[in-house]
Amino acid sequence: MATNVFFNHAVSTEQHLYEDLVVESLRIYGHETYYLPREVVEEDTILGEDVQSTFGDAYSVEMYLENTDAFEGEGDLFSKFGVQVKDQATFVISLRTWERFISLDSNLATSLRPNEGDLIYFPMSGSIFEIKFVEHENPFYQVGKLFVFKMQCELYEYSGEDFDTGIDTIDIVEDQQAYQIVLNMDSTGTGNYTPNENLTRDGIAVGEVVSWTPSSHKLALKDNTTTLLVGDTIVGANGASYDISSIVDVLSFDNDGNAQNKVFEDDADNYLDFSETNPFGEVT
Repeated sequence: MATNVFFNHAVSTEQHLYEDLVVESLRIYGHETYYLPREVVEEDTILGEDVQSTFGDAYSVEMYLENTDAFEGEGDLFSKFGVQVKDQATFVISLRTWERFISLDSNLATSLRPNEGDLIYFPMSGSIFEIKFVEHENPFYQVGKLFVFKMQCELYEYSGEDFDTGIDTIDIVEDQQAYQIVLNMDSTGTGNYTPNENLTRDGIAVGEVVSWTPSSHKLALKDNTTTLLVGDTIVGANGASYDISSIVDVLSFDNDGNAQNKVFEDDADNYLDFSETNPFGEVT
């Protein structure tokens, strides 16, 4: 027997009113966040993983944080590898906000909903979360339509991605977490390198500038994917050109007092050969 024709649970005017209330509620009780779509630069077609990816866009949108007391997950764990933070959170974004501000980004795997692997920057705690699963049917078809996406996220672990969003509080993650190589450059070169400038050697990309000290001709670069040798000429995008006179430090990064990552690296030099800049990465 058919349903009652005198009752309709999908009236467009009621749906618009309900959606307005949902959006307004998210703007009142939600938080200002940034949504970062992931751009896959190189994909492993066998394992279906992204070998290299970048984040070049950041959209400021309102999201509601379902975790009112604290972040969920396993919390802070002490292990033989140092301190591991396993925070989890559930963010809610309205369908209208998604369609208006994010869905047209060309880097999205699908424009119909938020994508697993994309990032959410939460300024209140200064944390970046990675989307692990997107639930699009909760609440379940109220007044006959879906109005929000619920994104189940975990605290993001940096693994060599490139951040160029133009927002300093986000892009600084790469400067702090990326492996860096410090080089002494020959004084006979010309020009000056600038921060975040792309560098090449014989036309091959070798990374970005972290810092350049003209007085001592010391260059620190990040995102290095090739082996650099003494005598190589490093050319900047703005025309600077110097030869490498010596390699000061390889695979250097800021020390975390809790995780003791710098201590482990220094001690490991006595047992393992880290002369290759990226022994587990792609060969260029």
